[in-house]
Amino acid sequence: MKPSIISFIAFLLLLFLAGCAEQLASAPALPTATALPEFAAGLTAPNLARGQQVFLDKQCVACHNAQGEGGIGPKLAQTSLPFDQFLHKVRTAIPPKPAFNETELPTQDAYNIYGWLASLEAKAASAALTPTLPSGQVLGMQVWTEGQCDSCHGAFAQGSPNGPSLTGLSFPFEMERAKMRQTSNTIPEHAAEHMDDTLFQRLYNWLQAGANPEDGC
Repeated sequence: MKPSIISFIAFLLLLFLAGCAEQLASAPALPTATALPEFAAGLTAPNLARGQQVFLDKQCVACHNAQGEGGIGPKLAQTSLPFDQFLHKVRTAIPPKPAFNETELPTQDAYNIYGWLASLEAKAASAALTPTLPSGQVLGMQVWTEGQCDSCHGAFAQGSPNGPSLTGLSFPFEMERAKMRQTSNTIPEHAAEHMDDTLFQRLYNWLQAGANPEDGC
């Protein structure tokens, strides 16, 4: 083969390789698959459509909104909880929150819900609760759940093994405030930077009136 032909073929080969390199460089990176938790090795990738349907079927929307944005219950959309912690909360919820066993909610369906919630697009953050909001504008239950009071005292302040009932408080405001502040070292939500006196006064009034989920504070 003549040198000129060999040079021409080599030139064409270089052009072809350069074009391929350019295409590879501009191709978007593939998403990195997230490994399943070790205990969940038998699960398949979450079925998002199935997760949304089960979320509706199990009436989760009643407290957490149809898009998991929260309401009476906390926000679940874009959850940052590891799946094992998410599943633990589902299995061990304190009444009157429903706790689902494996028969009522198979782990695969819990994983489908988890995947769907994690996939939801973030919405504009709602304004933080502040004491300046007019009375009745914020549901007492919203303050209760966003302050994570329900994790110890129950969803409706009815009490649990982790904390006493607070419905219908009878002690004076100053005494209840002092009791709360004294535990702020172990329960950060009790500190003034998380709930100042003005907002606590409103929450106190709501609890004293019976902690009606539909009442404002």
